[in-house]
Amino acid sequence: MLTPKYQKIADDFMEKIEKGELGPSDRLPTEAELGRTYGVSRITVTHAIHILQNRNLVYRVKGSGTFISKRSTAGGPSRGTRSSNDMSFISVIFPRGEQDGAHETLIGIESECSKGGFYVTIHNSKSKPVLEHNIIMNLLGQGCGGIIIYPCSSELHNMDVYSELIIRDFPFVVIDRRIDLLRVPFVACDNEKAMRDLVAHLIAKGHKRIGFFCNSTEAVSSERERCRGYCEAHIAAGLSVKPELLFRVSRDLGIIPDLSDVDDQDNRHFGEAALSYFLNARETPTCVVAVNDILAIALLKAAIAKGVRVPTDLSITGFDDLYVAAHIEVPLTTMRQPFETIGSEAARLLFNRIKGKANPTAEIRVPAEIVIRDSVR
Repeated sequence: MLTPKYQKIADDFMEKIEKGELGPSDRLPTEAELGRTYGVSRITVTHAIHILQNRNLVYRVKGSGTFISKRSTAGGPSRGTRSSNDMSFISVIFPRGEQDGAHETLIGIESECSKGGFYVTIHNSKSKPVLEHNIIMNLLGQGCGGIIIYPCSSELHNMDVYSELIIRDFPFVVIDRRIDLLRVPFVACDNEKAMRDLVAHLIAKGHKRIGFFCNSTEAVSSERERCRGYCEAHIAAGLSVKPELLFRVSRDLGIIPDLSDVDDQDNRHFGEAALSYFLNARETPTCVVAVNDILAIALLKAAIAKGVRVPTDLSITGFDDLYVAAHIEVPLTTMRQPFETIGSEAARLLFNRIKGKANPTAEIRVPAEIVIRDSVR
């Protein structure tokens, strides 16, 4: 892949800083002068300067020009911004609390950050795109050195702010959910393979009518990938995929819920609605795979309340292996998502972005494993 002209200009200045040819407080030529020197447009030069700014190598003084920073260096984590106590910091944005593996993910992130001399700030967007947008913009204004983002959804709510990060070459990594239509550094579980393996395991145990229970295959890329794995496992086994065995909350109830608490009343409502849907299907499933543990637990609780025996009458599986999955009425068979590994891989990828060593569209997939418990016969 050809290196963009703006990156070549930025790399040229980073090399000069590294060699000592440019030192603290040295003034850079004007953008017009740089455009003539490199034979490029002013927009290209501006983009290159943004890269240097984002890595704390230069600073602008209104009316005076652009200058080399006092602590500029072209290598190592110090491309991130330094705070007044000389500690670099990166920030992590989650859409919810600890229910969906945030705690374990943060352990992985913090472990890697401590090795690189970074400390971590944590932010909760509460699954609200407007709040997510504001958090990102505030962090940029506070001198954040890089951001790891678990997006609210895969839809295009914050296309403007994400595209601005790309234009400015600001170091950031997205985890779990893709940003539709944009190529960005991305770390997630290998959702498709994991669900394919889980459903293949269920088919091997004799289940031929397997339901699929999810939130939204349209708004959440991870759920779309898991649904694809569900379909592929059926096809590989010579079984047709039956649309009537797919229950999507967004489609069948007309809403997109915030599934952040296993005890939330709405979640129980979703479980009850899904149970009714599957029990009244033309071909009642013998097993239902839920796209996450929270939905699986809601379905399991609804089944028990209705007198449906799990797993005798209906087997149920989840995805994530949250702590609660092993401690409910019928311990849940599920896919263990390696949250801590995802966190550490995201932090390492972010550091490489800060150092300018990682492809800006790099993708890392982490394998999951089946955890067998009592909810499947």
